[in-house]
Amino acid sequence: MNKELMKGAASFISRSDKGEKISVAECETYLNSIPSFTDKHTMKDTVDFLEFLGNPDQNMKIIHVAGTNGKGSVCSYLSSILMKAGYSVGMFTSPHLVKVNERFCIDGKMISDGVFTEVFVETLKRVVEYDHKDYFPTYFEFLFFVSMILYDVYPVDYLILETGLGGRLDATNSVSNPLLTVITEIGYDHMQYLGESIAEIAGEKAGIIKPWVPVVFFDKQKESTEVIKQKALELDSRAIVVERKNIQNVSTVQEDEGNKYIAFSYISLYDKYVDLKLNTEARYQAENAALAVTAAEILKNEGADISELDIREGLISAKWEARMEEIRPGIYVDGAHNVDGIEAFIDSAANIPSSGRKLLMFGIVGDKQYKEIIDKLLVCGEFDSIFVAVLETNRSVSVSDLKSAFEECKEEHGIIGLPIKYYSNVRDAITDIITVRKSGDTVFAAGSLYLAGQIKSML
Repeated sequence: MNKELMKGAASFISRSDKGEKISVAECETYLNSIPSFTDKHTMKDTVDFLEFLGNPDQNMKIIHVAGTNGKGSVCSYLSSILMKAGYSVGMFTSPHLVKVNERFCIDGKMISDGVFTEVFVETLKRVVEYDHKDYFPTYFEFLFFVSMILYDVYPVDYLILETGLGGRLDATNSVSNPLLTVITEIGYDHMQYLGESIAEIAGEKAGIIKPWVPVVFFDKQKESTEVIKQKALELDSRAIVVERKNIQNVSTVQEDEGNKYIAFSYISLYDKYVDLKLNTEARYQAENAALAVTAAEILKNEGADISELDIREGLISAKWEARMEEIRPGIYVDGAHNVDGIEAFIDSAANIPSSGRKLLMFGIVGDKQYKEIIDKLLVCGEFDSIFVAVLETNRSVSVSDLKSAFEECKEEHGIIGLPIKYYSNVRDAITDIITVRKSGDTVFAAGSLYLAGQIKSML
């Protein structure tokens, strides 16, 4: 496999040196041929290659973010706050919805195709030059190294790094000295890699905590809180806790002009903020915003010039795709893909008024707790009809398995009269749901970021 990857790398490099134009689509095809996992790599391998790149992270002011749910949202809110304060901000997140460039942002905008292909080829050159023990980065490692080269060539005042999977062994954890670490809500996801208990999963996420570097985290479950506090204590890191009880008066507001937003108050460790606003109808985003506010306060204590107005304006101007995002009037997509995320999605959907039916489109990949998620969606009673689709990825659950899971759940709970239709692809499902939709009906889509991305690329 590495020989084929090296051969492909040589071709890209040769074409680039000749001045040929390389498309992002070609880069994505190549990236998709890179294995996502390998037993051969260790964290030392990642650290060694980062050192070969010249340890660019050591010249960056990095905020490192891990967690099960809400990582991307926290990154987006904090980035927006810092930009309102006048700083240039880089952001490396995952996954992307439609285009790989989305993973790399500078000042809230994804990098251009030209910049991406430039840095992509430069990363290939460095891998070829390294030529060490048949080493080739995994898919996520490669993209992380792209980010390191990108923000070295195009420097920013602050760089926000989101972990891909876990924390302790994540490629992003090779950075040596972040300014701050943030851990969002801990829940059950990727258990085959991170552990079967909340404590085990929290232990992996807490692996990003560095000696003497403060960590901001959400106190939502006793098991995860104890693990994070203990890890911080071992490393002499100050642990700053964000508590749900300090997030108050969460409400969904629609102005006369039609603008919709979430309003809430937050009592932080340092201040009290009344009537904060978020440009979303996802009530769960109040928790992620609170984490970002506290992180901004810590950065302020470290010397950043951030005002309360920067925080307020940063929150209301931030927008994170596929988190109860209204992509067309009355059509919402949400990337919720685990049990905790689905529960938050259901709560938000319940608080979005609809004068007609609530129609749900659902699709999910096989390595998620899809039977438990389906159970939540059926039992909640929020949806009048469900449209179930197979995703355009080999990780998708099949039509037969989806149908079995829905039928078993309906039988178990005695649910009758709920229309459920099944589709072999997303396009047929979204076409049908739009066709049968009547005036006043509200459409929701949830279950996977793959689903959200595929819908957004079609509508």
